Amino acid sequence: MFRSRDWRPQIAKGVAKDALSNSGTAGNLANQYSANAANVYGGLEPQLAAEAAHPTGLTPVQKASQNTAAQQSAGGGTAGAIGAGKLYAARTHNAGGAKQAIGQAVRGAGGNLSNAALSTEQQDTALQQKNRQAGIAGLGALNSEQTSAGEGALGLSDQALGVANQADANNPWMKILQSSIQAGGQAAAGAGY
Repeated sequence: MFRSRDWRPQIAKGVAKDALSNSGTAGNLANQYSANAANVYGGLEPQLAAEAAHPTGLTPVQKASQNTAAQQSAGGGTAGAIGAGKLYAARTHNAGGAKQAIGQAVRGAGGNLSNAALSTEQQDTALQQKNRQAGIAGLGALNSEQTSAGEGALGLSDQALGVANQADANNPWMKILQSSIQAGGQAAAGAGY
């Protein structure tokens, strides 16, 4: 509602009351976010911090399984090469003809076994690094989420208080009361109080 002498809109008492109530609600919401943050943060933060500081990789059982599979593969390849070499020697009646091929097969199997063992360690390191990054990202997201929610709730409280202050500033009765208080203060100061 507008008055001819005052260009500012007049806000009804109910609006100010509602604004103060909304401020209280927003304050309670901020407190609830803080409590939620403490509960969630208290449970997740240590886990995420541990993951960032001491990331897990492959378990010993997983590493052993991969190494065993590689050793079995290399052993089977070597045995097959030796068997094929002996068969070749028996068929051709040339006992020395397959030695070089057998040696090459054994060296190849050994190289494959070394590569497989190295690959297992590389997979373990890559998984540890991935888990470390996930822990760090989780900590950042957890902190950001809780900070944003709390700040948002406090912003709502500030906004509601601003509406309430505007309502008080535009209330004609408050203006009369404030001018009376000011006049009383000046009178008291003039009387030596």
